[in-house]
Amino acid sequence: MPRSTKKALLSPSKITAWLDCEHYLTLKNNPERRRNRQQSRGTSDNAKTETTQEQEIGILEAPTDFADMLRKKGDLHERKCLENYKEKFGSSVFEVPEQNREEGESFETWVERVGNPMNGEYEIIFQMPFIYEGVRGIADFLEKTENNGKVVYEPVDSKLARAGAKQGHLLQLLFYTEAVEDLTGERPEKIHVELGSGERESFLVSDYWWYWQRLRKKLIQAVETDSSTDTKPEKCSHCGICEFYWEECRPEWRANDSLVFLSGLRKTHQEALNEVGIETLTGLAAIPESHLSEISKENFDEESEQAFQTAINIWAKKSGNNLDSIHSEWKANQNRLPEIEINQLIKLWRQARLQVITTQTKEIPTHFFSEQEMLEKMTEREKSKRGESLLHLPEMNEHDIYLDFEGHPFWQIEEGIIFLFGYIEKKDGEWEYVQLWSHDKTTEKEKATKLVEFLHDRYKTHPEMHIYHYNHTERALLSDLMNDGDPTSSIVSILGHNFEDSPPEKQQLDELVNAGAFVDLLAVVRNSLQAGTESYSLKEMELLAGFIRNRKDLPEINQQDEDVNEDGSIDKGAGAVFEFELYANADLYGIKKDEDRLKRIADYNKDDVEATRQLHEWLINKRKENKELPDRTSPIPEDQEEETKSEYIQRVEALKEKIINKIEEERSGI
Repeated sequence: MPRSTKKALLSPSKITAWLDCEHYLTLKNNPERRRNRQQSRGTSDNAKTETTQEQEIGILEAPTDFADMLRKKGDLHERKCLENYKEKFGSSVFEVPEQNREEGESFETWVERVGNPMNGEYEIIFQMPFIYEGVRGIADFLEKTENNGKVVYEPVDSKLARAGAKQGHLLQLLFYTEAVEDLTGERPEKIHVELGSGERESFLVSDYWWYWQRLRKKLIQAVETDSSTDTKPEKCSHCGICEFYWEECRPEWRANDSLVFLSGLRKTHQEALNEVGIETLTGLAAIPESHLSEISKENFDEESEQAFQTAINIWAKKSGNNLDSIHSEWKANQNRLPEIEINQLIKLWRQARLQVITTQTKEIPTHFFSEQEMLEKMTEREKSKRGESLLHLPEMNEHDIYLDFEGHPFWQIEEGIIFLFGYIEKKDGEWEYVQLWSHDKTTEKEKATKLVEFLHDRYKTHPEMHIYHYNHTERALLSDLMNDGDPTSSIVSILGHNFEDSPPEKQQLDELVNAGAFVDLLAVVRNSLQAGTESYSLKEMELLAGFIRNRKDLPEINQQDEDVNEDGSIDKGAGAVFEFELYANADLYGIKKDEDRLKRIADYNKDDVEATRQLHEWLINKRKENKELPDRTSPIPEDQEEETKSEYIQRVEALKEKIINKIEEERSGI
């Protein structure tokens, strides 16, 4: 059958990106719209075809960065799937000849040269290229089946995800389904995803065909739209892997003083602010206090107002702008306030002011919530989280532990690993750093068990001690380890995770958790203060505490903003993961096992636990300095009786249960 082609060819991955971000296609198809006219960093559409098909699973070229590491892990998973097919079907596996790039063969010419090998001769076809209706792609595998006595080839994709196929995976497979039908006249009945866990997920094409056809129409309109279409970069789930993020969108946001840099801002908030003409961070901060005091009982701080006015004067002098210019659209909307709940609006407004002060004066201001505000926050939280505020933060103790973990989600394709358990304890009046390394799953369990036993014994001897960490990650990962879960993929225990048939070590951990021994300083910070920082990562908060890191050796990994995971785990974690990858899988890449990599990771981990301790000390001192707060630890609010819970709290708990169930269904290793 004839194939339809168009000049502007898209790939399935582009379609997936377009679903999240219309601006992506604008930049991809119109280089003249880019700030940087050269090809932006990221994976090209043809990167997949560059893998040498004849190469057996053996030595790989070492990755150059974190993103490259993930690509190579994906390639390795694909090659393992190919080896499994070869073992089962032998010579009946057809590996499509590669595109001849050295001689300048185009994708279109390659497709014509390959032709249609789906004649029933082969059980498996590997790396089959397609062009159909303006889209081009390379199917990982086509698997021969029979339907009503006719030979049909069903698309199979290999994906690193461990616990479920994503929307983008299905869309790619639906394109291959359409292309197979165009060539053979037979539509595949099913599509399949080979997950990183080793399991396969299969889907009926008929369940998703209507959606693909509707999406097709929207896509044609997007592709055929004139390049002058006014799309703008918007922060979305695709940003973390987008080739344009760092060189196009982020610089544009920064130049435009975009609201995307406001900590705590959600998309709905930004839309509401834009609707009334507030489109910049400075514009939000510059809303006069009088507009908010009319509808709020909030007592505004005169000192903070003066600091903001100083910052605004600096901004006006440097930029040459004035408040009338940035508020012109807002004034056209009659200075209407956005439809955001008033307490939330004031919090965002104050956050914007604090960040403007930091930007203009280079000093990081803070605002501590009142005692009443903190108490209200705590009363509406579940019992296990009612101590997560500055009011209830325990005083420092000689027997406290400060803890941090380092983990690799794709240590192996099938599973991740916590490779370093790091903490500091006080011995003979000095803080001592302890590092427990694991290089396989057996030692990981052994080290986790050793750590839990140590913490439990210390608690039994010194019940006044606490275990401090930044974010819930450490407690959550320990829970998963004790239950033989996948420690690098599950975050379900963030909301509480119950275990059955728990081993003794897990019972010890439960005892520590139930006693309130674990203290999450990130939760304490969030429930107690606001700071003039774009995120509340440990790296930002340690600046307030005056902590200075001792090492700067880990590579900076620009995977995404730190405020995606505001515990700092993306930037720091990715650097540690990349270093450990090159150490743990050195044989895979044919490189020397460099022990210095472990030292660099340990140095970074040591900095983290020491920063956590210093932040704890800073918080305690700030509580003592604040005349509006008690100068010592307050008792945790008593539990509410079930029947006295407000309708709001009951709705929150019901929603939380739904979220837990959803995460349990869809959690994956990515």
